[in-house]
Amino acid sequence: ITSPWFSTAFGLIGLCSNLFALCVLLSSSRKLSSRARSSFLIFLCGLVVTDFMGLLVTASVIIPYHFIKFAWAEVDSSCHLCNFLGFSMVFFGQCPLLLGATMAGERFFGINHPFSRSASISKRRAWSIVGLVWGCPCLLGLLPVLGLGRYTLQYPGSWCFLTLLPDTGDVIFCLLFALLGIFSVLLSFIFNTVSVVTLCRVYHDRESVQRRRDSEVEMMVQLVGIMIIATICWMPLLV
Repeated sequence: ITSPWFSTAFGLIGLCSNLFALCVLLSSSRKLSSRARSSFLIFLCGLVVTDFMGLLVTASVIIPYHFIKFAWAEVDSSCHLCNFLGFSMVFFGQCPLLLGATMAGERFFGINHPFSRSASISKRRAWSIVGLVWGCPCLLGLLPVLGLGRYTLQYPGSWCFLTLLPDTGDVIFCLLFALLGIFSVLLSFIFNTVSVVTLCRVYHDRESVQRRRDSEVEMMVQLVGIMIIATICWMPLLV
């Protein structure tokens, strides 16, 4: 499993999968006139771009290490590379969780308050929301660089992450990281649960709204899938 080809193969599969998903999303967004659907696709596009960039950035450091086994003390004596990799792990780790909560919130208002002004989001505003979501984990990831917490080399020496030691700064940073992630997952769970219950109640209403309800069900299935994956992958670490 520690073979460099193992991590390389999975990295390439992840990058190609995200590129394919991005092409599908861009193609779908051009064909849609529904504002609710297009804003959801923008959030989904932001999620795919985040995942792609996360794989690309982290793999560009981790995979070369597995091939050449460079000495971190010699290559990165000033810890700039370790800080960059640690920041990337925090940033690209938190972004999907926050974007998942944002998408769940958008669908919650779209399904439960379909006639309110906040339920209709323009493309420009949707991209602005994605930018704000990216900004939150960016600020969190910069805290160790600003003096709160530290990024340190992790076993087996190929990556850097936050430090799990009983130092006050490290504990505060770890708690901020964990609580933000747990809050995002729980918020997604609450929003998605309420939305699914609402759809189950109204799905068999008038035949004229059947097509719109089918689209909403499709979006909810995608959201629930994202939430389940995020919960399985992140909640054990966050707890």
